[in-house]
Amino acid sequence: MKIVRSFMVVSSLLVAGQAQSATVTPADIANQVAAVKQSAYTGLTQDLAAAAWMNPSNSAEPHSAGIIPVGVQVGLEVAGLEIDPNATHWSLMGITESKLPLPRVRLSVGIPFGLDVGYMKMSASGLDLTGYEVRMAFGNYIPVPMLEANVRYHTSTLSVGDADSIEVKNSGFAAMIGANLPIVKPYIEVGTTKSTSTGSGSFSGLTELDESNTTTALGAKVEFAFIVLNAELAKVGDKKLTNIKFGFEF
Repeated sequence: MKIVRSFMVVSSLLVAGQAQSATVTPADIANQVAAVKQSAYTGLTQDLAAAAWMNPSNSAEPHSAGIIPVGVQVGLEVAGLEIDPNATHWSLMGITESKLPLPRVRLSVGIPFGLDVGYMKMSASGLDLTGYEVRMAFGNYIPVPMLEANVRYHTSTLSVGDADSIEVKNSGFAAMIGANLPIVKPYIEVGTTKSTSTGSGSFSGLTELDESNTTTALGAKVEFAFIVLNAELAKVGDKKLTNIKFGFEF
């Protein structure tokens, strides 16, 4: 990976710079190189965890009703993760944009009694993202017209690289409320996700990511016959995402 080669370049520059000082030992130089590598790795895995999070990408009402499944939704979503191009891990890779585009396929299927199951997939050379979710809607039990609510469990895994690779895993829970209006269906979700990382190759031996973050999403689904548009603003901790989805619902 390019970031691995960049780590090596930075390490060499540090060594050259420290060599100008007679009071600096080789151990001091090694410690500084390790600190730069660890800092970049931590920042990168935190951003990757936000990129891998399985956002709701749907309004609060279920795709099913009663005992008969009545809903299937499939769409193409583009998530934009806001990043700091001046952060060590991105500047080392020569990234200058402030938003990282993440196109992925989304599928949601309704099964009996208000249960939905969801699937998310993004695949490219050296990159693979897979996510799953289960949602349980209970708006039928709320005595307020058009008010919908659900809870969901989600899990996702993002793998980047080959011999030098990073794998980030997320899992968490969330609760949503929304309005089941005729055309525009707004919603808000609050939850939590736990993120961990595993590095191999040149990333072995570094301190891995192991943290939990609050997640929020504010969005709306717009329906035109079988066509669905979904727009969403979301956060994973302090990481911001903008999500747009175009799909079909039956």
